Amino acid sequence: MVSGAAKTSRPGGTKVPVEPAATEWPVVEGTALEGLLADPGEEVVTLQLSDLVQDANGEIVLFNDSNLRRLALVTEAHELARGRAPHHVTAAGEDVTGFAYVTFDNGVTLYYQPPLELEVHSERS
Repeated sequence: MVSGAAKTSRPGGTKVPVEPAATEWPVVEGTALEGLLADPGEEVVTLQLSDLVQDANGEIVLFNDSNLRRLALVTEAHELARGRAPHHVTAAGEDVTGFAYVTFDNGVTLYYQPPLELEVHSERS
């Protein structure tokens, strides 16, 4: 057991660790993300580009197994190009032929499955 961890007593004197409070994810504030919720009941997942793991060629592949309609991506990098991938297999071995992609000025290319809508927003300092 970790020394100094918070503990509580059970009847009989047994000490048990107290679970730490749930981690709260940072909320992106400001006008950059306003208007993303076309439907008030629609959930929009927001990711930081810097948190995503890239392969040896700077490529990232997002699979939309959750059937999200829209994804917000926050980054300091600037978007250079967008389109539909021709026949291509990433360094990690993922066939992204026909996936949508966006390339950034930091050398990262992100591939994602249509019909996911990707919204790219500038990170505020």
